Amino acid sequence: MDDFKIGDDFDENGNAKEHKMDKKVVITIVVVISIVIGLLVFFISNAIFGGHDEEEPVVDKQVPISDENVKILYKYVSYDVGNYGNDKLLKGTSIQASSLTDEDKLYYALYFIPPEDLTYSGKLTEEKQKIYDLSVSKIKKQLPRFFGKDVSFTPPAELQYKFNFTINDLGVAKLTYSEEEEVYKVVFSKDEKEEELIKPYYTELSSATKKANGDLIINEKVIYTTSSKEGDTYKINIYKDANHTTLIEMIQSVTEEDLKANPISITKYKDKAATVSYTFKVNDLNKNYYFDSSTITY
Repeated sequence: MDDFKIGDDFDENGNAKEHKMDKKVVITIVVVISIVIGLLVFFISNAIFGGHDEEEPVVDKQVPISDENVKILYKYVSYDVGNYGNDKLLKGTSIQASSLTDEDKLYYALYFIPPEDLTYSGKLTEEKQKIYDLSVSKIKKQLPRFFGKDVSFTPPAELQYKFNFTINDLGVAKLTYSEEEEVYKVVFSKDEKEEELIKPYYTELSSATKKANGDLIINEKVIYTTSSKEGDTYKINIYKDANHTTLIEMIQSVTEEDLKANPISITKYKDKAATVSYTFKVNDLNKNYYFDSSTITY
């Protein structure tokens, strides 16, 4: 018996016919198969290796000076400068936090001390002024807020400081270290300093940048002055640098009334002023910023 397949055609003699497939049909089938295989490869590859949006590159970004972090951090480095304040950062061309003295560290740490950290010792000075105690442990607790976690501190003997609060309407105090008790003896007094008519420097917050590595750079414009009084008038020199070598302007024959009516301002000199750049890094423990360094560009 002859073998045959379902669907074979037979001629009139009973023999199976040979079929020759049309070339166009063959080509069409091959193309369709190729497209299907290509699409399968694409979707499988995309599922394994792709399917994710590309991450945007991290770049430096400008931060508005109205940003809360910027305002707070700028206050840290500029607090009370020109009065009882520390002006080292306005004079050093390049300063690292690690190079600051213990007196500098005490100055910046005291900014964070609340009034309740000072306790009345029950004692008075010869002038009948109350003596308050401020524990060194409370100061050390505040140091990382400005300097980060890796900060060392040996209490200096004394410091004259203007707190950002008052006790009995007094804000200026002398701190004297008691090694035996490990506390500072704090005595408040009236602020005897008069408001300066002509300050040694004038500053203004100018810009801020968040770097790609997470650092925050806060820029401040600064000019420096010298002055002398001749009779009833003043002679004032405006400088670009703390060493008073690059003169911006000389102002002569200015009266006290003139200065009160039109005080010296950095606004007029910003284009010629020096720039202080404060660098703050992120504390890995609490993600807060701390001071790292400052540089001055003339």
